Amino acid sequence: MRNITEMKAIALFGPLAAILISAAPAALAQTSNVMLNVATFGGHSGDVEKGYVGDRMTRMTGVKVEWTHGNPSDFFAKMLASRGRQAPFDVVLLDDAVQDAAIRAGVVAKLDPALVPNLAKLYPRARNPQGYGPYAILYSIGIVYNKDKLKAAGIAEPTSWQDLWNPKLAGHISIPDISLPQGADFVMKMAQLNGGSEADVIPGLKKIAEIKANSYYTSSNTLGQQLASGDVWVSVWTSGRAWAMINQGYPIGYAIPKEGSVLGIDTVDMVAGTAHPKEAQAFINMQIDPLSQLGWAMEMAYGPSNATLASVFTAYPELARMMPSSEADLQKLYSPNWGVYNANLAKATDYWNRNVKH
Repeated sequence: MRNITEMKAIALFGPLAAILISAAPAALAQTSNVMLNVATFGGHSGDVEKGYVGDRMTRMTGVKVEWTHGNPSDFFAKMLASRGRQAPFDVVLLDDAVQDAAIRAGVVAKLDPALVPNLAKLYPRARNPQGYGPYAILYSIGIVYNKDKLKAAGIAEPTSWQDLWNPKLAGHISIPDISLPQGADFVMKMAQLNGGSEADVIPGLKKIAEIKANSYYTSSNTLGQQLASGDVWVSVWTSGRAWAMINQGYPIGYAIPKEGSVLGIDTVDMVAGTAHPKEAQAFINMQIDPLSQLGWAMEMAYGPSNATLASVFTAYPELARMMPSSEADLQKLYSPNWGVYNANLAKATDYWNRNVKH
């Protein structure tokens, strides 16, 4: 019997989705009484993760899933603190910047391709060259805005990063904290546009400090509420989160600035020291299977890393335009060197805390 997530995919995409779903293998051949702890994002993202991955995992294998919600920086801190003791999670979703640091710290483990056969179906660049967790979902960052508030204030909808410095927006902008994936992406883009680099983001931070922000958000759920209420007019956000609100009927707009954007990546990793490596890798395999990836695209407008879905997005251009959905899309977006960035992160964070947040 198909579950609600499968029926929703078939209703939207017809026989093509049914073919993809039928091709998705069972994660394990037998049922299990194992309980996995998966660290992932909260809010609607957590609901999507549960519906399209966790609940399917339990239904197909008997493996139960409990969830820890938060952001990648917090997950990394907990994994560092637990080294030498029981791992705090079995599977963790990170962003590409934090994954780089986690690999260097030895708190995530390499995968066995025999246990994660869907790795072979990913776009080549979505597979970690060292054998760690792959890209799970893809997005870009851009400018999100409350259309009603801008119209009432006589402010044109943004088309450039420079629009964030419009004096009319003073006190109505929320900026992502540098600890968030989109915060790091924004810092890197501003560094790139202002003469900096991964090795020196201070030029970007100096430019960000000139924004007359009313807050520096650390929770996408909170930002969504503030955009919906009009407490925040404009912010920097991920394409997936913004399109999710647009598709729910909120008066929200989203723009990729003309100067370009950054490729945002969430990875899915097995935590080093997990007591359940077989089940953890089965979860990761399901995370990157066609149905899970289609679910993220439908529900949150996050792009797939599984190349099997290329024909779906070709057939549905109105969906494809919301997210990076092809190898060509990935090539258009800036991909920072996060190893170099992380080597200089302490200095950047200190500057952020002393000079940007105010």
